[in-house]
Amino acid sequence: MLHLRSPQMLQVLENSLRKHLPESLKEMADDLDPHTNTYQIYSKDPKNCLEFLGTPDAINWRQHLQIQSSQSSLNEAIMGLAAAKLVKVKRTQCVLYMMPQTAKKLVPFLMEDTENLDHKSGRPRAINQEMFKLSSLDVTHAVLVDKFWHFGGNERSQRFIERCIQSFPTSCLLGPEGTPVSWALMDQTGEIRMAGTVPDYRAQGLISHIIYAQTLVMDERGYPVYNHTERANKLMQKMGHTLQHVPMPCDWNQWSCAPL
Repeated sequence: MLHLRSPQMLQVLENSLRKHLPESLKEMADDLDPHTNTYQIYSKDPKNCLEFLGTPDAINWRQHLQIQSSQSSLNEAIMGLAAAKLVKVKRTQCVLYMMPQTAKKLVPFLMEDTENLDHKSGRPRAINQEMFKLSSLDVTHAVLVDKFWHFGGNERSQRFIERCIQSFPTSCLLGPEGTPVSWALMDQTGEIRMAGTVPDYRAQGLISHIIYAQTLVMDERGYPVYNHTERANKLMQKMGHTLQHVPMPCDWNQWSCAPL
């Protein structure tokens, strides 16, 4: 191990690391793109992390951004720091789920109450295999996904979806017309996101089928599989129960930040 014996050596190391930043960080160049300008934070000392979050290179508070964390205890520090930086913040708390395959590997103690469940009950109901074909999304489908995404509807959101399709595993069901009628994506945080179904094909169990398919794809590639659901979205929570998604004891928190 190399021991840093002087400030000059530390500066050399910093310059070297900056040249090898992950591509995801290099993409955080648009100050108005909150989808890409995303920070995941976990602190072993949530009550005393204010000093770290306030350092100049930790978070670029001049951007429109979002902070995500499973630790609700970070709220006081983030809110206080945002106020000091003259940043408007909206906090969202959702239910965090982990898929059964991942939960068995990472949090087996949460699976104790589900060991005796019929594993077939964790599968979606059958769909018409002649009408729907399992496939993956093409970048040209970003317009469709963006149209039905709750946070979509603009140039930046569509560009973000395009990058997700190009970079990460996706799943979709093609309808009789050969175009996607239901889909699920993975974003840069490793989470299943932007799942949706076009209105004409809803209430047929397609979203359950596609999320199950996307879970298998991600699990086969070694990704820990998880997602979050708004507390008011009882339909998605019911679907998660059917697919035996495991609710986590912590929340999924997001702080959406915009400079004043």
